Amino acid sequence: MSNLTTSVARRVVFAIAGFWVYGGAASAACPAYVELSSGTVFDLAKLIADNGSPSAALEKARADLAQVSRAGECAAIEHTRRHAECVEIVEATHRAVAALERCSR
Repeated sequence: MSNLTTSVARRVVFAIAGFWVYGGAASAACPAYVELSSGTVFDLAKLIADNGSPSAALEKARADLAQVSRAGECAAIEHTRRHAECVEIVEATHRAVAALERCSR
């Protein structure tokens, strides 16, 4: 290739790389997990990997929360040993949705 062609090609590559870096910097990186003060952990990285993208993971988590909400959340098991566990899982999922909303924009 001529020097002019090489120079133009190099500038195009740098411009594309610059747009890629700039575009990537514009959206926040998703955290690998969210954690409650009790120590309960929600694995966001796995949810994102399973669904292919943060936005798809967000839609999945929202759909799951909607289904749990329609079922009365944890009220059906209020007087069992599993109630506190259910409440923590629902709270962790709410936090996961909030984190996914921030990073999937």
